Amino acid sequence: MQLCQPAGPPTTGPAEHGVWAMQLWTQIAIFLAVTAAAACTRVPELEDRLTPDLRGAEYPDLLPLDDALEPLDPPQQASQDLQEELDARSNRLKRRAEAVKNAEL
Repeated sequence: MQLCQPAGPPTTGPAEHGVWAMQLWTQIAIFLAVTAAAACTRVPELEDRLTPDLRGAEYPDLLPLDDALEPLDPPQQASQDLQEELDARSNRLKRRAEAVKNAEL
């Protein structure tokens, strides 16, 4: 079985096209099997970091996202805050540019 196939199916006939498609699906299946096997590999560097008390600990209680996250500002308020911040930054940059322009070299 060749691992490197041409970019598309051969143009000689339907029988060759079927063989090409079967080889392609076989390669895909082998790739997926190897990937799945690698995903199930034990990683001692990660597993050995857990202390015995953490290994036996219960999972923490789940919180609803509404309680866990800080509420967002309304879009109008966030937009106004952003505009004020950008205006202040623009004014600071203009003052710095004016100071550089007027500085003696």
